[in-house]
Amino acid sequence: MADGLLLTRRERVRLYWQKFAVGYGPSLLLGVIALALGAGSVAYVILIFGLLLGFFVASSARKVRGAVIGGIASGIILFALQLLIAWFVTHSWFGPQ
Repeated sequence: MADGLLLTRRERVRLYWQKFAVGYGPSLLLGVIALALGAGSVAYVILIFGLLLGFFVASSARKVRGAVIGGIASGIILFALQLLIAWFVTHSWFGPQ
């Protein structure tokens, strides 16, 4: 693939949605697993933030490979964020010691 200057509009749109799919895929998988495990509101937050990150990855990645790397990175970041929030909730500094 070249720099994309000679692509038709249909090809550019197809490429954009392809990058969006691989950018949102890991976050979608993480959200579906969270829903299956019974974490309702947490799963919805993962899906919504993953959707926003998927649009960001699709619009900023130049190639599909970059979108794959960005999608995996966003899935890892969302998982780490949930672990961090869970740790702060269980280790409250203001509750009874």
